[in-house]
Amino acid sequence: MESTLSENDKVLIDKTAYGIRLPVTVLDIPFTFDNIFGFKSYSSALQFPYKRLFGDEAGRNDVILLNHPLETQKPLDKRSLILSRIVGLPGDSIEIRGEDININGQGYLASPSVVERYKVKLPAGYNLEHIIEEQDIRVYEQRIEKDTLVLSLNRYDAFVLKEMLPDTIRLIPFSLDSVQVYKFRIPERGKSVDLTDDNFVYYRQIISLEHNKENVVFEEGVLVIDGIKHGGAYTFGDDYYWVLSDNTENALDSRYLGFIPFKNIIGKVRFIWYSKEKDHCFSKVE
Repeated sequence: MESTLSENDKVLIDKTAYGIRLPVTVLDIPFTFDNIFGFKSYSSALQFPYKRLFGDEAGRNDVILLNHPLETQKPLDKRSLILSRIVGLPGDSIEIRGEDININGQGYLASPSVVERYKVKLPAGYNLEHIIEEQDIRVYEQRIEKDTLVLSLNRYDAFVLKEMLPDTIRLIPFSLDSVQVYKFRIPERGKSVDLTDDNFVYYRQIISLEHNKENVVFEEGVLVIDGIKHGGAYTFGDDYYWVLSDNTENALDSRYLGFIPFKNIIGKVRFIWYSKEKDHCFSKVE
């Protein structure tokens, strides 16, 4: 989210946007960090089951605060916090080719604030600094790899830079170097998916988390959980989402975390109430 949110920005989270999630951890010291002088400020000995009151469904492009889905050794409401943007909704069909995303057969138009890495080979004596300064282009990272200049830019600034460069110099996204293709359907609560050897790799993790079992395999067309056969289809117990960070090169999002359960979503990011960048203060996060 670095193009929308800058480091050390303070944001307002609307915890009622998707319904009020009731506390899970009962025994804790309120208004404290998880650790105080090296000791946990809570006990996981007594936990309430997950429950949410009222609220709307999360929407595409919402910027959300969520609990880390893989920190299963901690109670749900004590896991690390992550900010990310919802790209895919429950039931959506997703196809990913490099950095290009198709949702239900339609191309997903990423925000111009999405940060990617680009490379450019410059002739001897040619310098980009005058263009960067004149066009007020924000460079998130810059380094030299052999004879190639590597820049991290948001998509809008990359477009501006491309327009200013002569035709003999090309600014190329790193994502074009190796394009892998992924196709899957985002799980939806109460809906069944016929499992195959191909799609099981996408769903194994969340099936394991839903049952709190490590021994989950798919053998000869049958789902087996802890030695018990469950047939060739699986019905999901929660809605799931696909989230992406606006900084694609330095992100903690669904490309690493996988599908995000609805129960892990805390609330919606509404606006920035403090920022070192004056034009960010009290601005809406979109």
